[in-house]
Amino acid sequence: MIVIGVIAALIAAFSWAVSAGFYKTGAKDVSPLTANLVRILLPLLILIIMVVVLNLFPQIFLMTPLEWFLIFGSSLFAFVIGDALYFVTIQNIGVSRGVPITATYPLFVLLWQILFLAQPIHLLMIPAALITVGGVALLSRQLNISSQSNEIFTRRRIWIGMCAALGTAFSWSISIILLSTVLQTSNLVLVAVIRLIIALAILSPLVVGEQLSKPETTLSRRKLLFLSVGGLFALILGYLTFALALQLMDTTSVALLSSLTPLFAAFIGWRSLQERFDLKTLIAIIACVIGIILITIAVGIV
Repeated sequence: MIVIGVIAALIAAFSWAVSAGFYKTGAKDVSPLTANLVRILLPLLILIIMVVVLNLFPQIFLMTPLEWFLIFGSSLFAFVIGDALYFVTIQNIGVSRGVPITATYPLFVLLWQILFLAQPIHLLMIPAALITVGGVALLSRQLNISSQSNEIFTRRRIWIGMCAALGTAFSWSISIILLSTVLQTSNLVLVAVIRLIIALAILSPLVVGEQLSKPETTLSRRKLLFLSVGGLFALILGYLTFALALQLMDTTSVALLSSLTPLFAAFIGWRSLQERFDLKTLIAIIACVIGIILITIAVGIV
């Protein structure tokens, strides 16, 4: 069973990295709000079918107001705010550079746990935080250096991408805290469906308003396909395999394995998206990953 859990966690990490690659192509020259809305449609349809097959709808009427509040907040910070900023990130600084920064969300999760959930502090958390922040700082510096010789990266795009990436990590961390609480009493698949429906309800009027004020070019079939496939990898395969891993293994081990997403993303960005980065950039990416791993281990010790 442990072997299955390890494989599931690695599949989740790889799925999230693959989805970023599809998003990079599908979201090119597309509004982050529009891209975010499009990519949830097919996964939502599939999850609704799963809920019907598993006969989970009756459980909706048993949910408490607190559970609804937690699901709403989780959806808002994950899909509406966090993922919109995620699209801004990969549009401006790419997959191999952007994903490692967004993956620093465990730092914020740890902060919320210390401030609000009385999480004890382990000494290992201090070097973990320093390594992670150092990796982000080095990555930021290398992006600025690359902008001097690569016209793709301008200083304005770099700052937008960096701020969006940190905003993504911040939003995801709040969503994770809320989600982890509600999953203690609610079904994983049912929660996933409700979160996506809430995201759809919030994003739809925003996208319509955006289209009315600033009409966007019609999405090509290719972009629709890439956004939908990316959504399937992230919201179906990634989510369900991560949940399976949590059922078969301890949370610390699963988080440790799933934190390999940045390395998968860096490789995909290099091999498939022709994103170039030098040795220092690679060191920065590895530092971010090591920092995340050390944080995960520290949380598991205390």
